[in-house]
Amino acid sequence: MTNPTVRGLWLAIATLTAGIVAATAGLLAWAGGMNPPTAILTAGGAFAGTLLLILTAVRFATGQPE
Repeated sequence: MTNPTVRGLWLAIATLTAGIVAATAGLLAWAGGMNPPTAILTAGGAFAGTLLLILTAVRFATGQPE
């Protein structure tokens, strides 16, 4: 996992996945009756949470020490 190319690919996959989750959360929040700024905040929270979860899981799965 120390190869910069592999790290870049993991980051790209994590970011794209988090973007899809964020878009879905924002659309569902807006469709559920929230106003647009609140739906955007919901999407931002979903993006941050998903990205952190994926990056932490990748770090754990690859066995990288701190």
